[in-house]
Amino acid sequence: MRNAPAYDVRNLHKTYRSPQVVANDGISFTVEPGEAFGLLGPNGAGKSTLVRQLVGLLTPTSGDIKLFGESLEGRRVGRTVAYLPQGTMTLGEFRVAEAIEWTAVLRGCGKPTASTETEDLLVALELETIRDRQLRKLSGGQRRLVQIGMTLVGRLPVLIFDEPTADIDPALRARIWELISGRARAGAAVVLVTHDVAEAEHVLDRVAILSQGRVAAQGTPAELKSRLSHRTRIEVAISQDSSISTSEIAAAMAADARIRDRRVSAWVAADEAIRVLEKLMSTFGPEHLEDAHLVTPTLEDVYLETGGIAFYEEKP
Repeated sequence: MRNAPAYDVRNLHKTYRSPQVVANDGISFTVEPGEAFGLLGPNGAGKSTLVRQLVGLLTPTSGDIKLFGESLEGRRVGRTVAYLPQGTMTLGEFRVAEAIEWTAVLRGCGKPTASTETEDLLVALELETIRDRQLRKLSGGQRRLVQIGMTLVGRLPVLIFDEPTADIDPALRARIWELISGRARAGAAVVLVTHDVAEAEHVLDRVAILSQGRVAAQGTPAELKSRLSHRTRIEVAISQDSSISTSEIAAAMAADARIRDRRVSAWVAADEAIRVLEKLMSTFGPEHLEDAHLVTPTLEDVYLETGGIAFYEEKP
């Protein structure tokens, strides 16, 4: 039933017995073909437990998961769903190109297609120079890139990535996001699990934010950000040699201002933001402020509001 959602998850519960922990508590969502769907949340929110159920590695305590309209229970999904778990794995004596190409063959690709896709991915992931190196001899970041190649090869209709850019060099992260986004645009259903919200935001079509095993918020990035449209964040950085303290700046900004190193941040009413910023500039003088600007709400702000870990430290 390829006209059905790729995933239809209904009232999913997962409880571990020893010790008794409720990892997922009544989770529901759908993922459509051609959509990049994000599962966001801090460590311990239940994300990895959830995706292990989506690929059949864990059995739900209760609830239902349908894959293209059919119950997932008892099904083998190896030729429908490609799954990139957290962490890296070794594949013994396999070499880089062999690992990717044989994954394609196991997924039903003919040798010519497997070879062509492998060559394309080696170039895209900048693995050409180590194509003949054994996986056990690679760095953690290089093994992660090979795993990403193994996930993408074969062009399966569903792709699940659990923290795909962990251990990846920052220079390559944008390319990884573009490869993932490109597969969604080509028609694959993509489930992206991450707590790196700032990097992932431009890839995602819809988002579910998990907190303590539940869906705390769900919608498009624009819909979620609209919840905070009534306010604006002021961010100020104090000059290195300034005699002004961060506490003085914080007191002048808002009662709930937060401090991190030389930076101070506070939410204010959107229609008051410019006035407050101008008052800060006139009170303390531009020579004491290295940077001062207004920030409209981001998806990361929504994430922090709904169970994420605060980026700024509390002021003393």
